[in-house]
Formats: sequence, C-alpha cells, structure tokens
Amino acid sequence: MERRWLLVVDHYEGIRQNAVNMLSGFVSGLISYVLPIKRVENITQTDLDEHNIIAVGSCETHSVLSAYAKKGLLNVPKAAEGYAVYVGKVPETENVQTIAIAGADEKGILYGCMQFMGEYCGDTLYKKGYLWGEKFFENPLERELSEWKISAVPAVKTRAIWTWGYVIYDYKAFFENMARLRLNEVVIWNDYVPFNAKEVVAYAHDLGIKVVWGFAWGWSTKCARAIEELCSEDGLKNLKAEVLATHQTQYAQTGGDGIYFQSFTELNEDEINGKCIAEIVTELVNDIASALLEKYPDLHIQFGLHATSVKTHLDILQKVDKRIHIVWEDCGSFPYHYLTDKIEDFDETYAFTQKLLCLRGEKERFGAVLKGMLNLDWGTFQHHTGSYILGAHTKAFIRERQIKKDKIWKIVRGGWLKNAEYMRKTVALIAENGDEPIIQALVEDGMFENKIALPVAIYAQTLWTPNDSIQEIIEKASKNAFVEKE
Repeated sequence: MERRWLLVVDHYEGIRQNAVNMLSGFVSGLISYVLPIKRVENITQTDLDEHNIIAVGSCETHSVLSAYAKKGLLNVPKAAEGYAVYVGKVPETENVQTIAIAGADEKGILYGCMQFMGEYCGDTLYKKGYLWGEKFFENPLERELSEWKISAVPAVKTRAIWTWGYVIYDYKAFFENMARLRLNEVVIWNDYVPFNAKEVVAYAHDLGIKVVWGFAWGWSTKCARAIEELCSEDGLKNLKAEVLATHQTQYAQTGGDGIYFQSFTELNEDEINGKCIAEIVTELVNDIASALLEKYPDLHIQFGLHATSVKTHLDILQKVDKRIHIVWEDCGSFPYHYLTDKIEDFDETYAFTQKLLCLRGEKERFGAVLKGMLNLDWGTFQHHTGSYILGAHTKAFIRERQIKKDKIWKIVRGGWLKNAEYMRKTVALIAENGDEPIIQALVEDGMFENKIALPVAIYAQTLWTPNDSIQEIIEKASKNAFVEKE
C-alpha cells in the first residue's frame, strides 16, 4: 500500500494558519489524493508508522518536531524569524520520510515553509541525468526524498517593498507573493488613505508583513514651489498641523505599523533662492516628528530622503532626530539608480553609503530604497482627489496589464543578471554596519501580485544571504518554484 503524507500541526491561527494553508495547497498540487491534516495532540503511533509526516510548528509545542530535534535532525536558531527544515528519512523507522519545519517564532515557521516550497521543491523538480523532454522534471513527493537540512536567519531585519498604493491591483495576492519571498514590510504611499486600509493591514499582518503608510510632508511633483510656500512661519505651522491631523484622522486608526514621509528634497540643487534645503528640511522634520512622538511615543517614523539635494551638507543632516529612521534614495549609481546599467560611479556611491551608515553615530538607524525595477509612468500620472479601494481589480484587468509589463521586465531582467553584484555588495555593506537596517525595493506597477519577476526574487534572496556569491543567489532565485519561468 502506498505510504501517504500526513500533515501534523500544533497550532492553527494567524500567521501559522496562513503558513499551513499555503503549504497544504502547494503539496496538494503534487499528490493524487486529498492531503489529511491532524493536530499533534491527536496523532497516534499508527499514524506515525503508516504515513510520511509533514510536521510544522514549534519544537516547544510540537512533540514530533521536539523528537526530531532530540535526534539531531533540527537545529532551530533562537534569533527572530529563524527556522530549521529537515527533509529525508526518519532514523530508526521503516522507510518513513518526513518534511519537518520548525520556527523560532511565527514568522520563522512561515519562512521555513516558504523555503521548503520555493527552494527544495523548486530545485528537486529537476531530475539530473535527463537532457530533454518531460522526464527532465520529477515530482519530489513521488519518490524517495533527497536529504536536505538547513537552519536560517535573515541578514537584514526589515526586508521591504516600496510602492504607490493605487498600483497594487490585488493586495491579497501581492502580500502572499511577499511572504513567498520572505519579505516582511511594505511601504504604501498614497495621496489619501485607502478606504479599505484596515482590511489591508489585517491581511498583511496575518502573513507576517508590517504596513508602513507613506504620505507627504511638503512633497509634491513640484518640490521647489513647495519650499517657497513653506519658508515662512505660517507655512511651517500650517504643514505641521496638516501632518498631525492627517495621521490622527486617517492613518492612526488603520492598525498600521508606522509612517513614511518625503518632503521637498527630490531636487538636483542644494539651495532654492539662497535657502539651504538640508537646513530647511532638518528643522521641519524635527519639529513635526517631535510633535507626533509627543502624542504617539511609540510611532515608527521613516524619513524618505533624496540624497541629490543634501549630499554636500551631511553635517546638517546629523541633527535629524535619532528616533527617526532615515531612508535614503538617489544616492548615486545602481542599485540606487533607476537604470541597472548606471554603474560607472559605483565606488563613489559605495563610499557614500559607508558615510551614511555612521551619520548620526556608530550604529546609524539607516534605511535605503533600491531601484532598477519597474516604476510609475510619470508621463501619465495624476494626483488623486480622494480615497479609493486598494487592490480590488479584476483578474481580467491584471492579465491584460501583465502583457504590457512583461515587455519591460524582459529588459530589466537582463540588467539584473548582468549587474546584480553591485546590489549584493551594497546590501552586504548595509547588513554588516546598519543598526536594524531597513532595505526597500521600489517595485511599482510591476504586476508583482500576478507574477514574481526574477529581479525581485534576486533582491529578496540577497537580503537573507548577502554574503553568498551572486552566482549562488541568482541560481537560488532562478530555481525558486514561485518565480516566473519564462
């Protein structure tokens, strides 16, 4: 009789529930029967003797995983988001096989499931020895499993995507793909808070993803005009009142995990009418942030700062409130540049990043927005006039838009395969020297909810293992079962 698989869990709620659901759905696509599931307290010795076991949970609350750990099959890191996976035979049993996934916490369990599905199944689907035809592919659950044992913790604590909200066309699928890549934060920029913001945040949280809402503190598509309007006592006073009111009435009630703002630094010059942009923005940011933190002392604030207008005045930026994470943009060549072939000034850009990593002390609360993927079409952009429903477009709309975006992704993919090493070096530098660094990738209007493009997968893998060679990182991303194959 065929030895079937049995899924054994300890708890089934929140993040862990989504991890189990996604794993069950994936495995069900590889077997010819309905995958049974049981809670660990209800399993019998007969279950263990007659089934191959998929065990998911924590070694502290899952007796099967605890037994595996005592046998030396699992070594779960204690660090946040850490996990261990063992795939192979169970020692001292008659041909029983297991897929054992244990996490240090809820996110660790989720990420262990994702790495098993994405990496192990993605890699072992390829049967070595066949050079062509369907026999090149093999179902990993319909044969003896090749042994696989890993322990992992992320090198970068906050691994994020940055995007305007209105180009998320299916927020549930968007967040699910983030989870598949083991990303844990999204910055969503809006003119107005989405009408369904609470639902969006709740779904993200159940996939281990923090939601940071982005809105303007004097930013506009005409930053120079904004500076002129703000360079008066009334202008600054009015902006502070507007920011406080926006947070209190719109974002504080959504259950989000922080706010991100940009001001008027998206310029190539460092002065406007004799006024130093670095001085103006530092004063403005500290004034408004102080007022916000007085009322909301636990509020997480990210300051999106464009380096182009302040890079010659870093001494002034040292005065930015240390409670604020500065998230840097436009710091030079790729990976900060929109185009992947802009690498001629990389050494200068790398050295500039080194300066920023100790701007306000030995361990700077540093963040960065990396680019080189898809972004908004600013030629057709229009500011919004009110709230909207985020991420509820039809599947037909998404399919049609994917066709248009595939043409751009093809070009972008080539650039990443050529120059991703510059991104890896940058991430490795930040991971080693930042104080709880935040790294974000600008992925706007790229149909991420419909298809995980290879460049996004390379970026995400690098955040976990930046000290691997770029060849290893690209190979893992390319073979990932969740990543586009064409």
